[in-house]
Amino acid sequence: MSDNPVNSSVNEIPYECPYCDTAKIETTATAPYVRGFILAYVLGYKSYIGCASCVRKKVLGEAGLSALVGWFSITSLIINPFLIIYNLIQGLLVRATPEKAARKLKKMGIPLNRETLTTNQIGYILAANMIAADGKVDPKEVRVAEEMGEKIFEDFDEASLHILLAEPERMPPVGEVAKLLKNQISEDAKKQIFNYLTAIAYADGHVAAEEKAMLAQVAQAIELDLNSLRNDQGGGSPAG
Repeated sequence: MSDNPVNSSVNEIPYECPYCDTAKIETTATAPYVRGFILAYVLGYKSYIGCASCVRKKVLGEAGLSALVGWFSITSLIINPFLIIYNLIQGLLVRATPEKAARKLKKMGIPLNRETLTTNQIGYILAANMIAADGKVDPKEVRVAEEMGEKIFEDFDEASLHILLAEPERMPPVGEVAKLLKNQISEDAKKQIFNYLTAIAYADGHVAAEEKAMLAQVAQAIELDLNSLRNDQGGGSPAG
């Protein structure tokens, strides 16, 4: 018996690619990068999941971006050539690997049967991506996510949220995950989840420009009518 948690007979994943929104998800890739800032540098990863064509373009695009802006520190001068070559090779070798993509979806908490997704699960998934957006898990944001989750959702499960936060640096951007799930969310659930993410963004008493941009990306990705949301809240802007 195989130890593989995903059935090896997976042929097609029932979610659309979040980049082209037409082909189905069929592969995933993680592209490492380095950014230099004269006296410091940042080493990170960008995670992609989608159709083979789009993931290939994303990985090769990261190699190109690193070739332009990945040099501005002594350490990045040493590391960057290796990462560029790695991403170029990885990008050229990208192909459809539905089993790999299925394992990634499972790690993200997204079931292969899209009909089994609940509003709670979508809330956990997007909240985990929101918290992990900067590559770290802020205890204040986690606490707010737990407290607000219990108020907003019935039968809120903290464990599900924590499981998804196990590898925050390898989470795809929250906007891409939101777009992936947009067809699973009713209009009322969109408002509920967006208010939940807004509460998380306000966890430290201040919403940074990056967090505002992220909330706007989520609203656009799930096709939420922000005017309708403002009217429900008496004219206030949750992300403004």
